[in-house]
Amino acid sequence: MSQIKVTGASWDKDRVALKDIRNQVFILEQGVPEDLEWDKDDPTCEHFIAYVGNEAVGCARLINNKKIGRMAVLKPYRSMGIGKQIIDHIQRYASQKRYTRLELSAQCHAFSFYKKCGFEAFSMPYEDAGIAHIDMAYNVFSQQNDPGFFSIGSDNAIHHGKSTLEAEGFLDMMLSQTQRSIILCLKDLSHPLCRHEGLIQKIKQLARNNRHFKAYILIGQYVAQYNEHSFFRLQDRLPSYIEIRSTKDSIPCQWLMDSTAWFDFELTDSRVCFSDRAKIKHFMERFNKWWHSSKNISDARRLSI
Repeated sequence: MSQIKVTGASWDKDRVALKDIRNQVFILEQGVPEDLEWDKDDPTCEHFIAYVGNEAVGCARLINNKKIGRMAVLKPYRSMGIGKQIIDHIQRYASQKRYTRLELSAQCHAFSFYKKCGFEAFSMPYEDAGIAHIDMAYNVFSQQNDPGFFSIGSDNAIHHGKSTLEAEGFLDMMLSQTQRSIILCLKDLSHPLCRHEGLIQKIKQLARNNRHFKAYILIGQYVAQYNEHSFFRLQDRLPSYIEIRSTKDSIPCQWLMDSTAWFDFELTDSRVCFSDRAKIKHFMERFNKWWHSSKNISDARRLSI
């Protein structure tokens, strides 16, 4: 593979490459409106481009010596460490320029990536261009390693969301850190979060990358129409990793990740805790009773191909 290189750029000289990357990632792939993507900051801020060989494949910008934005990597070049190299380059650049603090507005599904780069959250989830985001910061010269908000295994506060988008943000941050197991306890499959694409993709990813991964899904009200739901399609494709059962017991909407974090919701309200082993232990005692008295859903095997 060709060498990856990150360099500084300017809007006047490199706008064609910068606009092409951002158009493919934000406008075409993520559906961000063009009038939101292009703004007055581009001509005056500092830009960065990542190259693989001679091809521009990633970019970012820095506003007012502090705010990282428009971070993007073309889809065929993801999972190659290019995003990390862009952030590393900006952090070194900030140190050389004696900038003291870097901030960014991260899409919540990328929370774990930015956390591994040394950034910590300092806001609640919020909407930007229809996507859940979180504000994060990196102290350039600090030697402290504060675990910060929303870290699985560290943050034991209970956070509340009042909208579906906030719930999606919390869920995406939790999923971005999940590595071993997912337990979904559901009254039914009617809630929008049960169709959340980030959840479906995470289950696929963990099943592909971790042979010890397991997802348990317990449904309180099963109807045959659910057979076309993504959960059942995944079970049909990945039967060793996903098990779905139904129960006649009255059960809550509560989800558990890695036996450490929990997430529950009702209509548009949600609650989440990223480190609460005591509550999870109590919940698992009840869940195990429901699970052992539940039934496999035989009709779900008759899926259309």
